Amino acid sequence: MAKDRRANAVLFGFDFQVNAAVVLMLENVMDFETIKLEGNYEDIELQLTNGEHILAQAKAVEKSSIDFKNVRKNLKNALISLSEGASKVNANQLILITNSPNPLNEATSKSLFYGNAHREYSTLPPSSQAIINNYLSDISNPLDPEKFVIKVFPFETDNERERYKAVKGMVDDFIGDLDLNISGLGKKLLLMWQNDVFQNGTKKDATIKLSKKDIMWSIIVIATEPSICDDKFTEYFDTALYNEITHQYRDIIDSCCERFEFFIKVLHDYNNYNSTKKQSERCIDFALTQWNNYIDELKIENAAEEVQKGLIQIVLYSIIRNRITIDKVKKGVNL
Repeated sequence: MAKDRRANAVLFGFDFQVNAAVVLMLENVMDFETIKLEGNYEDIELQLTNGEHILAQAKAVEKSSIDFKNVRKNLKNALISLSEGASKVNANQLILITNSPNPLNEATSKSLFYGNAHREYSTLPPSSQAIINNYLSDISNPLDPEKFVIKVFPFETDNERERYKAVKGMVDDFIGDLDLNISGLGKKLLLMWQNDVFQNGTKKDATIKLSKKDIMWSIIVIATEPSICDDKFTEYFDTALYNEITHQYRDIIDSCCERFEFFIKVLHDYNNYNSTKKQSERCIDFALTQWNNYIDELKIENAAEEVQKGLIQIVLYSIIRNRITIDKVKKGVNL
């Protein structure tokens, strides 16, 4: 049983770290350039566009709402690690990110950390600062307390809806700020970030950094799913053929929609495309008539001509139809 509990604690901590990375990324979405989990300096590292860094120690408590016995130890260890990281890289924020609503285990500051909280050292009461200062006094090269931040967000229980509620709320707010009207986008985006993007970022290779472009392109991948194509376009296809292409060649469609350079090429060609049709029909006309210009980029070996043609048309239309979404994302995250 003890082994199972330890294994569960490790998995819980890993899950928390991944979601903590999502939280910190969204809080700094306009300014970060790359993000790394398990990096050279800390659990979570964000490099900003100005060359500075944000370093974070992720400390999860399984029963965070009632268990405060180790939070002081977590604080102490975080300060030691962050001090070491700060000595190696130019950091403008040094963060303890946790799910404990009482990260200092004291009555005075407990009310400050209810729900989602972001508290700089300078905003903490004197008693809280004294606790932090006491730990810093035992460190040979302590961090600058004015750069120290305690970030708290709810994350507990085995009920996924409850555990991820705060993280999902932040993702939904982010999508709302981008003004994207895509049904189910928040849920799909969070799952993609949790299961694909950030889990890859935890590989023990400090050279692996996730760029903002790669992470935010997840939104475009979801937005350009063929299932989201409208009826005006799909009526040009035999239903069986359309379903075959979108299911059998899903990976190829995704790989094209993940290629930033391919998007730019298609949109450039579309902007230079001469047509007398109105805007909504111009999108369809381009996809249906210009597909043969992209055979080299989207060639499928041994595929029937109608499948090859249909695949390219679907990809082109998905990209063009979502050019406004692409522009909103680029502007909204400062790409």
